[in-house]
Amino acid sequence: MSLVVTLKAQARTGSGSRAAIKLRKSGLVPGVVYGHKQANAQVSVKADELDRAIRVLHARVIDLEIDGKAETVLIRELQWDYLGKQMIHVDFERKDRAELVRVTVPVELRNAPKATGGGVLDQPLHTLHVECPLGSIPEAIRIDITNLTLGSPIHVRELALPPNVKVLEVPEAVVVQLKLPGVEATTTTPAEPGAGPEVIKPEKKKADEDEDAKK
Repeated sequence: MSLVVTLKAQARTGSGSRAAIKLRKSGLVPGVVYGHKQANAQVSVKADELDRAIRVLHARVIDLEIDGKAETVLIRELQWDYLGKQMIHVDFERKDRAELVRVTVPVELRNAPKATGGGVLDQPLHTLHVECPLGSIPEAIRIDITNLTLGSPIHVRELALPPNVKVLEVPEAVVVQLKLPGVEATTTTPAEPGAGPEVIKPEKKKADEDEDAKK
């Protein structure tokens, strides 16, 4: 299960890109909290604490304390600069712990095949779209490939999943396989509609998407 981390946030009143730049220079990341039919809250969090929560603790669910009031949120989108080094904006979505959410989780391969038969490892799916309660988001889907053999790929339908976790890719999709060199890899089958991932990893620089900049 993904770790739940507590972060302290503070309300922010400044608007526009200049205010956002000033926050970043002071070691803060501007963000917004939304959802559950409540008004959006403009906040800022310490960049080093958010970075540790994501990169070290691999947190997806946050207990966010805003001026002393705690809210359970999901990190829904995290934007980075074009170098992928500085966080420039974060979106938090309010959630209940029992509420079903759709997120992406990484696939982790464990061990190595005992016999490859001359094949090389091919992993069409490095992440999976899953649906599960907020409080049950797995840190990763782990697959033991000790008994993986040539001609017998591991499909989504064969995965051992944590309780209450449903993979949204079609059951026939190949997750990992051994294939002979020069043989075309199996085409990845898409997930069910509406299973789009949140953006957590660094990405190409966009225009400053701070909500306040639109005002």
